[in-house]
Amino acid sequence: MSIKSHLETAEDAVRQALINALAEGEDHYLTDLFNLMNDVRKINKKVSNTIRYTDNTTQWAKDWSEYNFNLSSDYLNNPDIIKFPASSED
Repeated sequence: MSIKSHLETAEDAVRQALINALAEGEDHYLTDLFNLMNDVRKINKKVSNTIRYTDNTTQWAKDWSEYNFNLSSDYLNNPDIIKFPASSED
């Protein structure tokens, strides 16, 4: 099971507990259950908004191919521009 399905199950369970607490007159649990249900909803929304890179590998490959990581340049290949001192550790 995924995280999202566990959170949906948890939200349903807390909602049912809240309904039962209302029906049975267990008023001292209402605030805690209501806060818990809101916390689970917030986490569930965060999980829903998470980008899952494995779901769309085709789009990732397309985006990756648009960038050019070729580091060749006339400036990099010209020895007159950057001169490093010779090593004296012979």
